[in-house]
Order: sequence, then structure tokens, then C-alpha cells
Amino acid sequence: MVAGDVLDSEGVQASSEGVLAAALAANQQLTRLVAELREENAALRAQNTQLAGELECLRADVAVLQRMLFGRSSERSRPQPSPSDSDGGEAGGGGGQRGQNSDGSGKKRGPGARAGRRDYSDLPRFEVFWDFPEGGYCCPRCAQPFTVLGDHVSGEQLDRQVTVRVLVHRRRRYKRGCSCRVPVTVMAPGPPKAIGKGLFSNGFIAMLFTERYVAGRSANSLVTGLARQGADISAATLSGTCAQAGALLVPLEEAIVTRSRGSWHVHADETTWRVFAPDEGDGPVKWWLWVFIGADTVCFVMDPSRAAGVLARHAGIDEDTGQLSAHDDGGPRRLVISSDFYAVYQSAGKKADGLVNLYCWAHIRRHFVRAGDANRVQLQYWAQAWLQLIRDLYRAHDELMAAWQDTAVPAPTDATSAAARLAEAYTGWDTAIDAIDATRQKQMAMPGLREPAKKALATLDREWAGLIAHRDYPMIGLDNNKAERAIRGPVVTRKNARGSHNDDSARLAATVWTVTATAQMAGLNVLTWLTAYLDACGRTNGKPLSGPELERYLPWNANPEDLHTWAQPPPPGPQPS
Repeated sequence: MVAGDVLDSEGVQASSEGVLAAALAANQQLTRLVAELREENAALRAQNTQLAGELECLRADVAVLQRMLFGRSSERSRPQPSPSDSDGGEAGGGGGQRGQNSDGSGKKRGPGARAGRRDYSDLPRFEVFWDFPEGGYCCPRCAQPFTVLGDHVSGEQLDRQVTVRVLVHRRRRYKRGCSCRVPVTVMAPGPPKAIGKGLFSNGFIAMLFTERYVAGRSANSLVTGLARQGADISAATLSGTCAQAGALLVPLEEAIVTRSRGSWHVHADETTWRVFAPDEGDGPVKWWLWVFIGADTVCFVMDPSRAAGVLARHAGIDEDTGQLSAHDDGGPRRLVISSDFYAVYQSAGKKADGLVNLYCWAHIRRHFVRAGDANRVQLQYWAQAWLQLIRDLYRAHDELMAAWQDTAVPAPTDATSAAARLAEAYTGWDTAIDAIDATRQKQMAMPGLREPAKKALATLDREWAGLIAHRDYPMIGLDNNKAERAIRGPVVTRKNARGSHNDDSARLAATVWTVTATAQMAGLNVLTWLTAYLDACGRTNGKPLSGPELERYLPWNANPEDLHTWAQPPPPGPQPS
């Protein structure tokens, strides 16, 4: 519109309608924009809530990992203060009363005063005499020699000497002094060599197995340690010796595995193992080391798979049907497996008739400990309450186990009281497990419970059947610590040596661990027992033992005299056979 033009009534009305239409259009556009902003705001709020939940989970995971990496073990026993210690000092542990040494004195000694000095009277003793450089003492003024008064024992110390020496075996020869028709000359038998033309003695080979596998030292550490003692030996020589001598241990391993497969109860666990140059592939390849512990056997199985086939082969489970093989007498067989919550054990328990899973309460306890670590502000007291419930269950199980043992072999006059104690122990167990069941049911239905607590309760609920099954087996512990402790030695070796070079060395490691761990379970000294076994192999021209000769060295068949001898430290120096 040009200035100065005059609008009539119709023009004014048309202009007003246009302005109103534009305003309505702008209002609608603003309304749509507000709706879009509200939707975007709601989406951002939902995303913020999701990110906050993820951040809380990440913080919880970091707290748990920090506790696992830097914190004190939640299952390590701590010394409890003595009720008689009113001054707040640390209480002594070990034998005898708290706060006293092993000699009964009240004087505390050492950090925490946990125990007195141990008795080492069984060790060989050597006396070292100390005198003045000139062998005597004279008066510093008149040079008159002093008279010898005697010796003063200033103290005793433990000493350790490691020497690598060369043994020169001289075999005595004798000449005939008569005219009888017998050989003119004879020669005394030589040392029993497990490896006929080998460089090392049987005692050295036993030391090599012990240091390499039981102590978990790497080959480089052994080479360096021997070089400090003046013996420059290559790692290849040590590895070849282990391979040759390891073949002699195979009959022992087979006998141990056969006995383990006949056990009605085993502890089972598995861990990773690295093979750097496997026969198939360029490597490194992740293998798995399994352990199965029976009443008197420890079996290690090295396998490239973590699948159910490894468990099936050792436990005697048909891989097609999933059922346990028949007993030797043809009857149905039962097997109880103490394990963690790995799916292989769960699946086997669901398929096989007669197979019972007993799950580890120590694993469940760790879930609640980690939940408390993940959110200490809100879940600290919640976790402490759960740990107390589990602690009460352990106490009830300890009483149940003791009562069951009394009932198993009761005295003729105590049968009634033993049965009453067992019934009372079962009541205590039921009370403890009912308290856990009621608490978990109540808390799972509570709204607003933090995510770490929900995860711990979900795990408890999922594995509940295998956890409460311990009631029917009071002779078995509540946890799977036996298997975890047995596999700890190989884990140390894995950290030091990183794994095995090839398939053969990996399986050799499992063989040696099977043999040495079973000997240790029987209370034998691995050095003494291995040396005796290798000596016996040497007397058969370096061939593996079989038949009655092999049976003698199986701990469950050995006579008490041999077991006592093999439990002692090895005698110093070579011993003629």
C-alpha cells in the first residue's frame, strides 16, 4: 500500500483478515515447534537416564575391579582379637591360647604375635666353630696366652646351600681268585639311570620337575638360577630332559585318571592356557586346563576345548545321550560334581540321571561382596547382612558335617545321642537356609533395589537348586575351594612362563601336575617320591613301570613304610641302591 492511499471498509476488513490468518499460521507453527521440542526434551531425558544408569554400572564395575585388583581377599581369614586382651593389642594365633607363644609364655613375638618359633629339630645340624684369627688369644699387655675356657653357643640359624656338582660313578671290579667255572671278572652294578645316556641324575630330574611345574618357575628362570651355581645349561636341554622323563610318568597318570573316573564325587574347575606353536595353526591358541579332584586323586586335563566333551570323557558321560555310563557291576551309577556355575556343569546335571550338581557358596558370596563394593553408600549394610546370613549357613553346615561324622561311626553307647545331634544339626541347617530363602524372596519383590543387588539376587535365584542340594551331602563342603586351590599352582606357572610352546609340552605339563598333585594330596615329599620312582624306572633300563612295580608307587596302594619314607626330605648326597 502506498502512503496516502485511503482504504475503504472492505479493504480494512481484508487487511485485518490477512493479519489474523498470518497470526494463526504463526501460532500453529509455534505449537508444532513446542511439541517437537517437548519430544526432543523427553528423548534427551530418557537418554540421560539411560546414560546415568550406564555410568552407574561402569562405576560399579570399576569399584569391583579395583577391589579385585588392589583390595584384600574377602575370603582370607583375619585374626580375631582375644577376649582377654583388654589393652587393644593384636591377638596371637596358631596353637595354644591367644596371646601366648608356642612355649606357653605370655611374651608376644613377631608381627601380630601369631605364633612362636617353629621346631626344626628334624633338620640335620652342623656346628661351626669361630676363633680368633691367630687361633687363640693373648693378653694385650704382657702377651701371656689365655687358657681355653670352652665354647659359647651364640645362637642357631637356618642355612640353605644349593650346589650343582658332577657325580663320578666308579663301579668296583673284582677278579676271580679260584679256578671255578665262573666269570673271571665281575663289576658292581651302576646307578639306576631313568634316562640311559642322560646328563642328569634322577634327583636332578626330580628337582627339575618340582621347580618347573610345582613351584611354577619358567625355563629362563631355571637356566639363570643354575648359571648362578656355575652350571651353564641350555633351556633346550632342560626341555628335552622333561620330555624324556615325562614319558616315564604316563603310567602313573593313567592309573590316577582311572581311579579318579571311579570316584562318586569330584571337584571340578577350569582355566585358560596358552599354546604358542600348536600343531594346527600359527598360534598362539587359547587352550583350557581342567582339574578334577577325587577323594585321593587330582587329575589335570589339557584340552583345546572348553566344551562339554572334556567333562563327558572324564566323568564317563555318553556324549550322544548325555547319560552316565553304567557301574562296573552293571548297576546305575551316581556322580556328584562340586563346581561353579559354568553352563557345562549345569547342562550335564540336567541331562544325566544320577548326576547331582553342588554349586559353590563361596562363588555366591563373592557376588554379594562385589555388589557391596559397587555401591558402598547404599549397599554396604545390605551386603554385610547377606554375608552374615551366609556365615550362619557355614556354621550350620560345619555342625551338620560333624554330627554326620559322629553318626557314621558312633560308639555303641552314643548311637542315640549321635542321632539326636544329627537331627538337631539338620534343624539348624534348615533354619539358616530358610532365612536366606525368605530374605531373597522378599528383596526380589522390593521396588527400587540397586542394579548390583538385583544381579546378585538373580544369580542366587538361578542357581538355588544346586546350592540347597548340599543338605543331602553333609560330608561335602559348601564351596569348591579345593579345585580352585589346586589350579592355583598352574596359574602361577602360566604367569611366569606365559604358557606352553606346543601341544606336547602342554600335555606334559598336565601329566606332571596330575602326578605331583596326587602325591602332595597323600602328604608325600615330591622330591623324595619322584626320585624313588625314577630310580625304579632306572632299574628297568629306563622303561616305564607296570604291574606290581607300578602299584607300589601309587599312594593308595603303597605300604605305610614306603609312605613314611617318601614323606621325608630327600637325604643329602647320592644313595647307592
